[in-house]
Amino acid sequence: MYHSGENAPPGENAAIEKVVELSLKLVDKAKDPVPRGQHPKTNGVVRADFVVDPSGLPPECRVGLFREARTFPALVRFSNGAQADDRKADVHGMAIKLLDVDGEKLIPEEKDARTHDFILVDHPIFFIPDAATYVPFSEALAKAKGVEPSAVRSLLFLLPKGPRAGMTLAASLIASLGVKRGTALLKLVKEALGKTPDSPLTTRYWSTTPYCLGPKAVKYTAIPDATQAPPRADSPDLLRLAMKSTLDHGGAAFTFAVQIQADPTSTPIEDPTVEWKESASPPISVARIVIPRQDFNVEARQTFGEHLSFTPWHALAEHAPIGGVNRARLPTYRAVSAERHRINRKPQVEPTLAEVERV
Repeated sequence: MYHSGENAPPGENAAIEKVVELSLKLVDKAKDPVPRGQHPKTNGVVRADFVVDPSGLPPECRVGLFREARTFPALVRFSNGAQADDRKADVHGMAIKLLDVDGEKLIPEEKDARTHDFILVDHPIFFIPDAATYVPFSEALAKAKGVEPSAVRSLLFLLPKGPRAGMTLAASLIASLGVKRGTALLKLVKEALGKTPDSPLTTRYWSTTPYCLGPKAVKYTAIPDATQAPPRADSPDLLRLAMKSTLDHGGAAFTFAVQIQADPTSTPIEDPTVEWKESASPPISVARIVIPRQDFNVEARQTFGEHLSFTPWHALAEHAPIGGVNRARLPTYRAVSAERHRINRKPQVEPTLAEVERV
């Protein structure tokens, strides 16, 4: 599925098919329930209000969700990219699911769903430039995790699991991409996975990839009101504990903003490894994410959140994901989510507002 006006480069479809194949191999079927392929650890799923105020936008950008002032009920899932222990460096996610959203959505099977997702992480760029590079990265990750054969991994069998996986990943990327490109990609990966936040509620997040906003292209960012987190607990669940400490006594909030593309060079669409500098594209506030005081740390909420699916393609056409990485995400996220829900014997359906209000 391509947004009108986008042309996939030669070979992209075949590359995406390979990424889907490898992503399905990476699904951890040994665990019950089977976790997400991306960002498996949930630090908390919270209720929120997404309060839209498009007054700062140019008229041509007041479309879709940002057509007029309105408040959407929402769920926000905070997560870790890979680590089960919050004390270890990682990339961290903020996935926002708006509810009660009118209009036909982009995924044909869910075109009547009344949800809209935003996917953000605590790093301003994505470390993979395009679908073609996604293939050697996925192959390297599969070798590092032992689901694809690797002579390097076999030779390093005496090493602990973490270093063995890291060295296998590095060797595979350099073998596939060459020393210069492989080393550059490894540097980007290390930077993205190098965050040790004190609280999800005091962390800034970015979409990393671009989206339509009517006739324009934009990236999203969520900027926290608070910068002072609770004292850092010495616990593998320190991020959940920090959220609980804050939301037991009060609320939290973020400004949700867009950066409008300035020009194809400084703010490119097809290479998300290039940061959209604020000097070229200053953030424009379009909404507030208001998270009230609540007890999110309960089994019913955790179970409900575990079976949610998030994808940038849960979206209105006015906010369509664009660029090669987003084109790769559509079939990849759908395939992995379908497999996870099949094994877990859970229907793959979007939640309704009534269902959310019960948890």
